[in-house]
Amino acid sequence: MHKALRIAATTLAFFAGTPAPAYAAEGGSIVPPWLPYAGGLVSLAVALVLLLEVLRLRKFAFGAAISAHVSYVIAAVVCLVASALAFWFANFLPALSVDHAVLAANLLVTAAMGLLVAYFATVRLRLVRFMHDLEDSLDDDTGEDVTHA
Repeated sequence: MHKALRIAATTLAFFAGTPAPAYAAEGGSIVPPWLPYAGGLVSLAVALVLLLEVLRLRKFAFGAAISAHVSYVIAAVVCLVASALAFWFANFLPALSVDHAVLAANLLVTAAMGLLVAYFATVRLRLVRFMHDLEDSLDDDTGEDVTHA
């Protein structure tokens, strides 16, 4: 039941988020002028909450596999915040064009994704190594192969 509900919610979100009305509209933009500013404020607020949660996780899980390279996640969040700020700078600094802001935002988001890939790959490798060490120690203790039980 939960799987069907998730599929329905994803489908609804996809079709509700499709910009079909924008393509069908004739003439000017249907986007209100305040919406980009509101979206920027919301993205900054979410990024700050994410940064606080990552810092709390770092303090809580000290020494665990997930906190080994949490600085990658912190740097990724900083890139996301800077990406959101790029558009604000384009609005208030005449020397920075919107094209430059879009390029900077895209590059910062790409850097954030690269940092997250590095973090999750590191965590996965540490957990795989831990599971192999655990299986080896169980095999040594019992003398049996516990992986094929």
